[in-house]
Amino acid sequence: MRSDHAIQTALKQAGLSTEITHHRVLSGGATQQVIKLTLSDGSSLVAKLACGTEAERISAEADGLQALREHGHLLVPEHNLTEDGTHACLLMDHMRPASGTTDQVWTRFAAELADHHQAPTGERYGWGRDNFIGATPQPNGWRDDWVEFNAEHRLGHQLRLAKEQSAGSKITDPVERVIERLANYIPRRPHPALLHGDLWSGNVLPTVHRTESRIAVIDPAVSIGDAWADIAMLKLFGSPPSIFFETYEQRCQDREQVPQRILVYQLYHMLNHLNLFGGGYEGSVSGIALRLLSM
Repeated sequence: MRSDHAIQTALKQAGLSTEITHHRVLSGGATQQVIKLTLSDGSSLVAKLACGTEAERISAEADGLQALREHGHLLVPEHNLTEDGTHACLLMDHMRPASGTTDQVWTRFAAELADHHQAPTGERYGWGRDNFIGATPQPNGWRDDWVEFNAEHRLGHQLRLAKEQSAGSKITDPVERVIERLANYIPRRPHPALLHGDLWSGNVLPTVHRTESRIAVIDPAVSIGDAWADIAMLKLFGSPPSIFFETYEQRCQDREQVPQRILVYQLYHMLNHLNLFGGGYEGSVSGIALRLLSM
């Protein structure tokens, strides 16, 4: 779907060289592509290009990146979004991969993430717009109560999608019971933290930033909620080393019912994987729900 005009327009609006000496498609299909660009000045960028309904996902991603950058604690690629009514083009600095990652780098990232989560964000849970978790729409309507927010916009939302896809009682019954008892597992008023929202290992990049190794984050699905939701996702798919979690926990004052909270937030992501990728995730969904019900 590559549109040279949309990319050239985005480069021009960002005040960058519009002479592309090399490009390589990294991923994508008919409605979205990720392209690595090399410009005539030797710099490299990543361009996310989308059209149609996929353009809204790109816009929401740019909004999340900007929010994370404004908090100032995490390394987030500089970016620029251009929309022309047909295409959306998100330009980002290419994050140069680090050849190796030390405990010191992970310790620093844990401290940065803890500081990020402790920064003030207001008193409510949600976000100023809906966005996406993967390809799934993620509603973010504001709530004063974190239990109600999750019952409606997280577990409840994913369960409704699963029912639309004819999910069986193997998952619907235990998940419904978890939602009914949600106040037993998560707090109603945790410290409101700006969440990355999709903080799995693929979105946590060991990189060389200037002259030092650091962890950068990409592809957010932001909202304001319980900080342990980000940690729950980090424990799901390819975890950082134990030093990361040890450091984060040392800097975190809120440790009440952490195992239960982690499972609730992991249940959300497993439901999302069920809705995106099918019945192979039924066992994971029901297994987490049953573990919660036994606590």
